[in-house]
Amino acid sequence: MLETQQEEYLFDCGIQYFNANQYESAHKEWEELWKLIGHLPRRSSLKVFLQLTGIYQNIELGKWDAVRYGIRVANQRLTENIDSIKELIEVEAIEAFLLSYRDKKVTLKVFHELVIQRNGVEFTKTSELSERLPLPHTKGTKPAP
Repeated sequence: MLETQQEEYLFDCGIQYFNANQYESAHKEWEELWKLIGHLPRRSSLKVFLQLTGIYQNIELGKWDAVRYGIRVANQRLTENIDSIKELIEVEAIEAFLLSYRDKKVTLKVFHELVIQRNGVEFTKTSELSERLPLPHTKGTKPAP
């Protein structure tokens, strides 16, 4: 799905922001990636990630019908694009979240616990992303000094 270093960078930035609970920033990175890829079929895998940031916004606004719709659509997009998404991330956490909350009310606390784990990528203090983003850490814990 990702073919250039710029695409990889934008995708990773989105994950870093998402995992830091900075969903608007994550959405902006993934939207920029969406535009960069253009009208090519491979960008359809990004819809899952954009949908997740929309779910957050609707939880925050208390729009529960929109939250349930977002969860259904994200689950559908994940299913349609599972192979290409599995090349990028570990999908189990997203699958479990979408299946668990398709018919339940989701709290912000629960949403904040959702972590996207990138396949084969480990971010360090010295990485290019770390200069721009907060250090990645497990949600609910403090980052390393």
